[in-house]
Amino acid sequence: MEWLVILTGVCLGSFLSLVSYRLPHGGKMAMARSQCPVCHTTLTPRDLVPVFSWLVHRGRCRHCQAPISWRYPAIELVTAAGLLAVYMSYGVSPQAVLLMVMTLALLVMMIVDFEHYIIPDEVQMTLALLAVAYHGLLGTHPAEPLAGALLGALIGWGLQTGYHRLRKRDGLGTGDVKFLAVAGLWLGAINLIPLLFFSGVLGVLTATLWQWLRRGALFPFGPALALSLWICVLWPRVPFFFFHWPALFLE
Repeated sequence: MEWLVILTGVCLGSFLSLVSYRLPHGGKMAMARSQCPVCHTTLTPRDLVPVFSWLVHRGRCRHCQAPISWRYPAIELVTAAGLLAVYMSYGVSPQAVLLMVMTLALLVMMIVDFEHYIIPDEVQMTLALLAVAYHGLLGTHPAEPLAGALLGALIGWGLQTGYHRLRKRDGLGTGDVKFLAVAGLWLGAINLIPLLFFSGVLGVLTATLWQWLRRGALFPFGPALALSLWICVLWPRVPFFFFHWPALFLE
């Protein structure tokens, strides 16, 4: 079963590459066929086998020998790893299906924010609807996710306006503020605390990487938020253990 999940993951990762490339440009994801961006030759199934085609053709277009970015096999492999992690934790269940779809949406968000510094509203809405379905599946009282969404929006707005007043420039994008509301919808109010901590740590790492790569002072914060939400939703005991581990040594 694990190999089936991996194969499904790399195939869906190929689709995510397409979505993340066309979504910021307003392209129709399912209408136009894939083409080489250099020679514009329409690609055939032989050119589109996930990971394998890239390896066989040594990272180049089969028609014009132009280099093909490593982003494509990387996205396919990361997608497979993400879906495998969900399957290993939740098996075959309705809960696992919803979490796998959430994983796909978060990956699209991360890729687009890394490459274009935006979080598409389409991804935000998808994640919000998935959160509603997830809580419906678990039987959560509606007050808990609604309170989380409200608190997340207030925290995001406070961070955005506060940073702007102190530094006279934007520090948190509007897309990040919206995502904090969506994250609160997933986690509820109390579980936003570990999300903020993890995203802060990951944000510092992202900023350090951006400076090391000489990509400028502006860096995307969305990927740190997305990965933090994924961790907190999939493994809710991880934040609990992290914040309570000192007590284990005092007992």
